Amino acid sequence: MSTTKTQLLDLLKENYEPEVAFHVQDIYQLLSNISSTIYSHLEVPSSGVLRDVQELRDDNVLTFVDYNGTYFLNPSSVVDSEQNIFSLEMLERHGRILMWNDKLKTTSAPGITFKQWMIANKNEVMSHTIARELDIPCQTRVDQALFKSTQNEIRDSILSDGYDYHCYQPAVSELNPPVEYQGNVYKYIVRDGNNRFELPWDYFPCALIEGESEYSLLQFGAMANNPNKEKKNDCTPNDVKHIIRLGFKYGEIEKTEEAVYDVLSTRYKETRKKDRRNFVAEILAEEGIKLSIEPYDITKARKHLTENYGVEMNDHDFIMGWGRKSDHYRKLFWMFEHQLENPEVDMKAYYFLEMGQGVEVQPTEINVVSQRVMMESERKVYINHCCKVADSYRTGQIKPIDVKWLAQANGKEKYNEFQ
Repeated sequence: MSTTKTQLLDLLKENYEPEVAFHVQDIYQLLSNISSTIYSHLEVPSSGVLRDVQELRDDNVLTFVDYNGTYFLNPSSVVDSEQNIFSLEMLERHGRILMWNDKLKTTSAPGITFKQWMIANKNEVMSHTIARELDIPCQTRVDQALFKSTQNEIRDSILSDGYDYHCYQPAVSELNPPVEYQGNVYKYIVRDGNNRFELPWDYFPCALIEGESEYSLLQFGAMANNPNKEKKNDCTPNDVKHIIRLGFKYGEIEKTEEAVYDVLSTRYKETRKKDRRNFVAEILAEEGIKLSIEPYDITKARKHLTENYGVEMNDHDFIMGWGRKSDHYRKLFWMFEHQLENPEVDMKAYYFLEMGQGVEVQPTEINVVSQRVMMESERKVYINHCCKVADSYRTGQIKPIDVKWLAQANGKEKYNEFQ
């Protein structure tokens, strides 16, 4: 370790506890406060600081938190980084990756071929961090990709319980040609498992995969990090939006409502699933494409009314979507209750046709007018229904219902007696 790097490390240990974040600017201020001469021999002292913190990061002494120059000291660890604690036999016996078939030992992930299991030397594997330094896409994330708490949790679990060969395993693909950088020759690049790559061992259990295209490999990383039953740091909606727009660029996804919806519903099932149509509209809007029918929810409709119609909502106006029959009576009941409570008020209603799951007839450019007429008539249908019920009740045509409650209070009621 160089003299300046050693002195800087000692200074950092004196002023910061392990895992307490600090910024490069904090280091500059600290050196200034104590009138340090560590870098006085350099024409540009800040260049020496940047060099040393990067080397301390590569030595696994510091962790690089983000791309704004935030770091923290790694805690002392009992890990022998040079020891290969991983078993290729166990990996081959139990390992699996996205869309894995246990019987065939293959994956059906789109455009991906499984090649083999391997215990890779990290000196030959390009990490997410190094890839970003070189502006090489490896796993499509626009939001945070590395999570120190996750890394610590996995490390502690391995130290206490051993490595888990039954969970989804990391995956790498070959770099062709290999990339030489900072004294290492990288033959592979991480496609899934960046947080596990950052564990303090020099070896990396993983699957070697091959993609039909670069997009197939990028998409694999995004899909592998989409929410599922296994705990992980999931892709965000921004990450999913980015990988789909990248699919447009690569010519892998058509810029149509149907194509985007299909990709979302099959490959990113848990992302924005409650307002998937709105998500489709957002993605295509960023490409300058509008859907044939604009999807709305209450929040989006309110924003749209304010920004584009200049509507100022008051306490007696309401926004409502129509199309899910099972929900209509609840909405109509609420509307009439509000009118009964405020008989003197003239109310405005702003409607939109609902789309997606639960809607009996999906609105289209062809049926949009007839659907609006039909939905608006629901109010009169409800009134007629209520009037018929009231008239029948008053004339005695609706008899009381003999209600029998099932026993539920086990400590007080007999299980076979009605209440």
